[in-house]
Amino acid sequence: MIRIGLNDTEKQAEIEWYAKWNGITRIFIFYPETFPLAVKTDLPIEYTTYKDIIEYKPFYHLLEVIDESSLLVFNECLRTQNRSDLTYNCAHHYCNQTPHKIVFEWLPFIDDENDFMILLDFINKGKYKGKSFRDYFLKEENIMAKPHQFTIRTIDIPITDLDRKRYEEKKEALFAGLGKRDPDTIPRNLHIFAGSLKKPFIDPDKDYVARNARFNLPNVTTYKTVEQKKYIIIDFPHRRIDFNDFFKQTRMHDIVSLNSTLKVDLYYINEFRAWIERLGEFYAKTSLYK
Repeated sequence: MIRIGLNDTEKQAEIEWYAKWNGITRIFIFYPETFPLAVKTDLPIEYTTYKDIIEYKPFYHLLEVIDESSLLVFNECLRTQNRSDLTYNCAHHYCNQTPHKIVFEWLPFIDDENDFMILLDFINKGKYKGKSFRDYFLKEENIMAKPHQFTIRTIDIPITDLDRKRYEEKKEALFAGLGKRDPDTIPRNLHIFAGSLKKPFIDPDKDYVARNARFNLPNVTTYKTVEQKKYIIIDFPHRRIDFNDFFKQTRMHDIVSLNSTLKVDLYYINEFRAWIERLGEFYAKTSLYK
């Protein structure tokens, strides 16, 4: 079964219930180091980090000990949009040895609903292999979601004509020097430039998050070091999964972002709004967790 949006207490309850009513004799939990899941149970339990799923020693050990009475729990293991990723493929070998699998994710996808197929592959790889997402798949399996809805509000900051001129010069220089490099480097660098214009507007009494530690201020952190509290966004992360991890770690839903009104800031803001819309559409098709 797949459960979306649950906290650790709710995950614990789901595991307890499933183990009790399905004759489970042993539990195996897979998790990324950033998102561990400690489960209290009288059953034998074994933990494997996401990065160790592909390692030789744990791989063959797990193939030996997982049987039809084992419960596999995948906790926040949606780490890449590459459905053919080696880690996923190794995990599927474990999944083939038992019908008992629970998949927990805070959000149903990284960027769009096709990512959800990765979660369905954990449940039944053979059934969904090579298939794109279809709404009716949500009714074919035991899937429930506790929706997490997001909003975004911007704080527009004034910038000078000189700032806009420097921005255009920066953009022209990036295009001129692109060559065969990834074109995504252009918005990445322009967003960093726009973020640096926001430093004079950082309130020392509030907490902020930025792509890197260039501000050297005690109240500005990076996405890798956030805690469970509210932050104001200076720069958006370039990778969507980094933003999703930010939501898991902070439990934020109402996002506030400093906005230079330069086109690159508007691009990231609009991309996030489009993601919010896709998320809402997905939840509307999913059975709600009660």
